[in-house]
Amino acid sequence: MTAPVPYRDDAIDVARAVAILGMFVIHAVLVLGTSVPTRGLAGFVLWCCDGRAAATFVTLAGFGVTRLASRYDEVGATRTLRRRALVLWTMGVLNLVVWPGDILRVYGVALLLTPLILRLRVRTRLAVSVALAAVFPLLMLVLDWTTHWQLDTLTYVGVWTPAGFVRNLLYDGFRPVVPWLAFFIMGTVLAEQDLRDERLWRRLLVWGAVATLTAVLISAALDRWLMAVAPALDALTREGLVGTTSLPPLPLFLLSAAGTTSLVLGIVLALVPRLTRRVVDPLVATGRRALTWYLLHVLALMSLSRRRPRSGLASCCSWSRWRGRSGAGNGRGRSSDS
Repeated sequence: MTAPVPYRDDAIDVARAVAILGMFVIHAVLVLGTSVPTRGLAGFVLWCCDGRAAATFVTLAGFGVTRLASRYDEVGATRTLRRRALVLWTMGVLNLVVWPGDILRVYGVALLLTPLILRLRVRTRLAVSVALAAVFPLLMLVLDWTTHWQLDTLTYVGVWTPAGFVRNLLYDGFRPVVPWLAFFIMGTVLAEQDLRDERLWRRLLVWGAVATLTAVLISAALDRWLMAVAPALDALTREGLVGTTSLPPLPLFLLSAAGTTSLVLGIVLALVPRLTRRVVDPLVATGRRALTWYLLHVLALMSLSRRRPRSGLASCCSWSRWRGRSGAGNGRGRSSDS
C-alpha cells in the first residue's frame, strides 16, 4: 500500500464545504422547487451542481480514506476500513428510507474495496476509472436502465427486494457503484500527490478546463447531429441520450464531472493559501464535518417537503421515452411498470 505525503491541506476541507453547498443547492431545487431553471446564471449554477457537486464529494471521500489508510499498516488499515464501511453502509440503508439519492452505501462499498484499490499503480487505477465509465453504457444495452423506475411518480420500484436493492446499489440507482466508484478512485490518486506543489493545482485547472469543455462541445456536436438525422426527437430526449446530465451517468457526464471536480480542486488549492483565516476557518470547519452536514441537509429537506425529487430526473424520462420508441417496433413499451 503506497503511503501518500503526510500533509493535510485546508484546501481539501474547503473543497468539501463547496461540494456540500453544491449538493444542498441542487437538492433543495429538486425537492422544493416546482421547476428547474435551465438557462441564464441560475441554469449554469444548477448545471455545475447537478451530479458534479456529488462527484467532488465522492472524490474527496477517496482522498480522505487514502490518507486514513496511510496511518496504519496494511492489516490495520483493512480492519479499520471494514469497520467504517459497515457503519457507512448501515447509515446509508437507513438514509435510503427517506432519501432515494443516498450515497453512503456507495461509500461503504468503496471502503471495502479500498485496500485492493491502493495496491494498484496510479496508471492502473486511472485505467479502472475509465473502464467503469465505458462499462456503464454497455450495461445499458443489456439491462434496461428504467426497469425499476415508475416514471409517473419517479419512484424506484422494488428497492427493498433483494434483486432491486443490489441493482439499485450497483447499476441503476441515483448514484450507483458503477460508474461512480471512478470518482472515488480519482480521490485515491489525488491523495498520493503533494498538495503543496504549485504545479499540481495548475495541472488540475488545465485538465479540468479541457475535460469540461471537451464534454460540453462533444455533447453539443452530437445534439446537432441528432437534430439532423432524427428530427422527431425533442430536446429532452436528445439531452437524455447525448447530454451531460447526471442521470443516467453516461461518459459525457462523467467526463464533465471529472473536469469540474478538477477545477474546484485547482481553484481551492490556489486560493486558500492566499485567503485570510477569517474566511477559511468556517469553510474548513464545515468541510471537516461533511458527513454531519450531509445527513442534516437530507433531514432538513425531507422535513420541508415529503415530495421526492422530480425535475432533476429529466434525463431519466428522456431515456425512457427513447427506449419506448426504439422498442415500439417489437412490442416493447416503457418497462418502468414492471
